[in-house]
Amino acid sequence: MRELKDRSGLSLAALANRTSYSKSSWERYLNGKSLPPAEAVRELAGLCGADANQLLALHSLAADDWGVQADARAPGNVSGTRAPEDVSGTVAPGRETGPEVPGGHTTRDLAGSDVAGAFPAGEAPAADDGTRDGTTQPLSSHGQPYRKPTVSQRLRLGSPALIGVVVVAALVVSGLLLYLAPRTEGASEDRRVASVKFVFTPGRTHSCDVHRDDGKLWAGHSDTDKALLQQITTSWDVVEAQCLLEHRGYPVGAVDGAYGQATEKAVKRLQEASGLVVDGIVGPHTWQALRQ
Repeated sequence: MRELKDRSGLSLAALANRTSYSKSSWERYLNGKSLPPAEAVRELAGLCGADANQLLALHSLAADDWGVQADARAPGNVSGTRAPEDVSGTVAPGRETGPEVPGGHTTRDLAGSDVAGAFPAGEAPAADDGTRDGTTQPLSSHGQPYRKPTVSQRLRLGSPALIGVVVVAALVVSGLLLYLAPRTEGASEDRRVASVKFVFTPGRTHSCDVHRDDGKLWAGHSDTDKALLQQITTSWDVVEAQCLLEHRGYPVGAVDGAYGQATEKAVKRLQEASGLVVDGIVGPHTWQALRQ
């Protein structure tokens, strides 16, 4: 985020003016003093023209890391509280502290403008006698016992788990839409074009699934109609041409994807029968004769 901000040339004041977060909040986020909420990441990405999904994924990893660091605190820190930091990064003496909540914020932070809405408007966490199950509960800066945020409150705070679920769901939906979208004429599903890289293996042959689609013949290995093929060429385009030659009655010996003498001889016979230049090279005109 700091790199994005520096590249954009925006000052902290400019960020505060153009986003929902204050200058002091951005100072803490960009200097690693507290973990920014997901919405702040989203707004910065939109402001700088960056990929919000990528930044949110990184934010999720960072949130997990912050959680690990919080769990690794010294055993003596029973209350889970810490003194807030001022802009210079030093602890302000004499200030009240509040327990930390997920995301690196204290209850004092939640009462401010950075993450407004953690609790319903005008409503503080319900008070009790400060004890639960015989143990003393940490108090907030307002003297109220700290309560773990509810599910709805965590969602408003930008739960990393929710962010991960949303990103995964978006990727799954995008994949389904691409899969179910109508195929273009050049990539018809009926053609079943080979999608793996061709590797020539001596002695290995390939099956042919010749069928007619959109008035043309296809063998399921390539949808080209312009590729130039000649002696020594090895590719799925050659396999496609060999299948079509065999289908039209011009034997090539073996459909192995290697353009050898037998394939060249078959091509010349097709070219001669179709009134084409007999050169033994498969080009656009020969492809047209093969697919008709």
